[in-house]
This record gives sequence, C-alpha cells and structure tokens, in this order.
Amino acid sequence: MICIKCRAPLEDGYLYCPRCGAGQTSRSQRRKSRGNGQGSVYQLPNRTWIAIRVLGYTADKEGKLHKQTVSKSGFRTKREAVNYLPKLNQQHRKKQTAPTLAAVYDKWLPTHRAGASTIGCYKAAWNYFRPLHYIQLNLIDIDDLQECLDDCPKGKRTRQNMKALCGLIYKYAIPRPQYQVQLNLAEYLIVSGEASDEKSALPLEAVSSLMQHVDDIDYASHIVCQCYLGFRPSELLALDAGDYDHQRRAFVGGAKTEAGRDRIVTVSPKIQPIIDRLLSDRISGPVFAASDGDRMNIKEYRAAFYAALDAAGIDNPVSETADGVKRHKYTPHSCRHTFATMMKNVSAPDKDKLRLIGHTSTEMLRHYQDVDIDSLRRITDAL
Repeated sequence: MICIKCRAPLEDGYLYCPRCGAGQTSRSQRRKSRGNGQGSVYQLPNRTWIAIRVLGYTADKEGKLHKQTVSKSGFRTKREAVNYLPKLNQQHRKKQTAPTLAAVYDKWLPTHRAGASTIGCYKAAWNYFRPLHYIQLNLIDIDDLQECLDDCPKGKRTRQNMKALCGLIYKYAIPRPQYQVQLNLAEYLIVSGEASDEKSALPLEAVSSLMQHVDDIDYASHIVCQCYLGFRPSELLALDAGDYDHQRRAFVGGAKTEAGRDRIVTVSPKIQPIIDRLLSDRISGPVFAASDGDRMNIKEYRAAFYAALDAAGIDNPVSETADGVKRHKYTPHSCRHTFATMMKNVSAPDKDKLRLIGHTSTEMLRHYQDVDIDSLRRITDAL
C-alpha cells in the first residue's frame, strides 16, 4: 500500500498517511449535473446571469473559425439560468440548411467542361462574389448578386463573366433538390452599360419616421442602425456582441473582401442609445437578432424590413418583370445606399469614407490603409 498523495509506503489499514497526513479513502468524483454540449451559465458584469450554448464552429477558406452560439441573458439567479438551458436547447431546433454559394461553386467547378483560359476567367470572376460565399444559396436574392456585380472594380468584360458564372451555378443547382433553388437569378442581373433603374436609397424622411418608431415597430431599430452603419445586410446580421468595442464605440466587422474585411465602423451618436440597448451588457450572441434572441438570416430580415416599412406607412412600390419576378423599390440594400448618400453631406477625405463603407477594390486598398479611428469618428458624428 502506498500513499495516494506523496506515494510513501504504508502498512495495510492506514486511513491517513503519517508522512503527509493525506486521507487514504478515495472519494468518488461528483457527477456533473450537465454533460458536455448541454450549455453553460455565467454571471455578467451587471450581476445578471446568461445561459449560453455553443452550437459549433464554421471555418472560412482562410481557416479562421467562427463560433456559432445561442444564448439568453437577464436571469436574476444562477438557478434560473441553469433551469432555462433545456428550453434554450429545445428552442434551437436544428434546421436543415441548404448549402452555401461556395459549396455549390465547389461542386459545380469540376463538372464544367471548358478550356483553361475560360476556367481562369470564371475563377477571377468568382472572387468578386466573395461577400456571398458563405451565405446559403436559397437565401440569396437578386439585390445581393447585383450589388456584387456593381461593386466589381474591373471592366465590363469581368462583370459579364460574373453574370455568366452565376448563370452556370444556378443551372447546375436548379435540377438538384438539395440546393432548394428554383429560379435562375442570373437572368435578371444587369451589367454596367446596359439600361437599368437607378438604385434607390431609403429616403431620409423614411429613416426619421422609423427612428420615431424604434420602440413600437418590430425591427425598426435594426433598419435605422443599418442606415447609420453602412453594413451590407449579411454583414449586419453577422455582427456579434464581441465585435463591439465599448471604449471606442465602434464595431469591427465586414465581409471577407480586401477592403471590407474586419473594418472599423464607428457608431453615430444618433443610434448610440439603440446600440447600448441591443447589447445590454451582453458579451456574446448576435447584436441584431430575431425577437427570440436567435440569429436572423437574410430571408427573415428581408421580410421584417418590408413589414416595418409598411407599419411605418412608408410607400414601397413593387414592380414586376415580364417573367413574374417582383422587386421592391426599397430593399435592405437600400440602407447601405442611404449611408453613402448621407456621407455626401459630410466634408471628409474620400479615403475615410471608403474605409467606413468597405470598398472592395484592391487598387484602393493602399489609398486608405493609414486611416485612423478619429477620422472615422468625425464622419459618423456628423451624420
């Protein structure tokens, strides 16, 4: 017999070690009340408790891991938070999700028969759809694709290749039910140089009307904040509480583009109270969440956008193409154009404005790499 602590030799029957005093009766390990994967609880700085569960991790093509969580905060005691965990897990029913645009592209590319030069053109065009790479194909709409096309800094030929590539991806996906898409949206893309309707920014009077109803119209606060932050819809919905710097009053976020990746966007004083309320001392979870606290997808946000405008009495006419595709005059992308329109009235260097809105041109990257946060703050304070 040896001591379970100091390993000194002992005679049989010793209950305590005469050398170190350690008891020799082994204690059974207390069983966890919650196993791994069932969630955790911890106390926030405001003394309330939060229940949180890690759903998993997704990796982008650069190898960076993105943690997906679901949480609910505001519990007065630890026991309340623990008791809520089963409900939290039950509320998050794992939905069958359609593959992302990147997943479909990766499946399609090996099947396409073309010369090396043509494939090279398609690969180059693919890079300019980068903001949509990790969005489910069935949640992407015509405005998402058109914005990528319009943001392309290259010539008309590259944009034509983008439209052609998009058409090939959709033709590959439509006959395959797992991709959950039925319409080839590439047919409705407009390459610069062709006749097109001017993009419509959400009017400032509409923004003011929504600002007055942030407390009584669902998701009006989300729309107003997007107008003053300039994020694309997918970027806005991806923002996590951990992406906000309380000291500098700024978000770090953005799509995986050369200029837009992890850009700093300072918060205008006009929406600072809304941001403070939405965050409410949380350290994780989506900032612009659904009413149940879960992360919204683009399709849900688009529906909420149209409903909020209708509730605020903002006219949003719908036009219909010959093929039956309906398009609203104002879409969630209009908020981004509103942000750009408001910046026209602010006297500031173009490089600072480009940094805020996340220009995707690699040629412009060197132009604004030296931007400091004080310069960005002067712009958003003046909006």
